Amino acid sequence: MERRKFIEHIDKLIEQSDSWRKDAEKREDWNSACFYQGEVKAYERVKRLVNQQLHA
Repeated sequence: MERRKFIEHIDKLIEQSDSWRKDAEKREDWNSACFYQGEVKAYERVKRLVNQQLHA
């Protein structure tokens, strides 16, 4: 998979997890909200690492 498509896929995962986080917050399900927030941060970290490799 080329890097651009990989980044697009990561962006979709970030959007999905963030949407689930917001839904969990509305339901006041704080365990799930924290879990999905952690996913968002992990995906963002992977995206940064891939972008750094892309521009290296």
